Amino acid sequence: MKKLFAILGCVALVACGSKGVKVEGDFSESAGMEAGAEVSLSIIGEAESSVTTQADAEKRFVIEAPFSGEQFLNVSVDDAPVAIILSDGNDLVLSYDAETDELSIVGSELNDRLTAAMEGLMAQYEAPEATEETVLAYIEESVKANSNNPISVYMLQYYLMFGGDEARFAELFEGIDKRYEYMYMYKEYQHLIENAKNTTIGANLVDIKLANTEGEEVSVSELCAEGKWVLVDFWATWCGPCRGEIPHLVAAYEKFAPKGLEIYGVSFDNNGTEERWKQFVEENNMTWINVWGTDEKGGWSVAKHLNVDAIPANFLYSPDGVLVAKNLRGEDIEKTLAEYIK
Repeated sequence: MKKLFAILGCVALVACGSKGVKVEGDFSESAGMEAGAEVSLSIIGEAESSVTTQADAEKRFVIEAPFSGEQFLNVSVDDAPVAIILSDGNDLVLSYDAETDELSIVGSELNDRLTAAMEGLMAQYEAPEATEETVLAYIEESVKANSNNPISVYMLQYYLMFGGDEARFAELFEGIDKRYEYMYMYKEYQHLIENAKNTTIGANLVDIKLANTEGEEVSVSELCAEGKWVLVDFWATWCGPCRGEIPHLVAAYEKFAPKGLEIYGVSFDNNGTEERWKQFVEENNMTWINVWGTDEKGGWSVAKHLNVDAIPANFLYSPDGVLVAKNLRGEDIEKTLAEYIK
């Protein structure tokens, strides 16, 4: 999470007018930007809206784009994102300060308010007495206090990131002004809430059928039909936290497999690394069912229906195909399994 805030600390917020936006940029002090670099401005979530210009020899540029109303925009240099932009009706100046290694924006009230809200969130997170509850309370208050402007839409994304309850997330979302339904993030939240019905305890199985290490297709529903308790585990060999959970999964499987447990490990390793994945599974004694999920029509697609946006993530289903627990970690894996599998 520290890395997340390191990234957020570099976020810049810009604004645009109802008749279009003009952003003047000065990166003359930036060692990371080349003279003549390609600079693009686009609406977040709508790559086709991109307007591009070229920086001059002094690394300065001007972009004028027909983006009206309040929008979240993205500034990229040579296809690399450098700033998130919140537009609210003013033309602004974007400049880089080598001494502070920060981007500076002049002219937007919304920029100031969102920056203050994010600084407040960072302070809450880094406070010695910080708890999940205090951080979530701050996010909740920020969302409610800004329900009539896009800051609420932006801040809400952190509620689930910090472990907030999906039902409460839906309630907070409902309080945001419907004028922002056109925004990409707002639309994404609608999908999250729609998919939440698949991740609430008591929900029916969202089936998966993928190929295992032997190339044979196996479905979760088939395993349940055999009377198995199935722990669907989304992971990848490149994921450090996932690797940290493997010893706990191995221990749980050795103890509960004879009593009816099956683990269905969905790998999100990169395409072209199948052989390395198979070797990793064998070397780490992952003797349960492991399937290859790096396919938009396979594991990734199902993961979206389960609101999986980070791994590791897992879901425990009863033989009846009912979700009874989720996101089990460490010693809680065996403790929870012991409650259900006698």
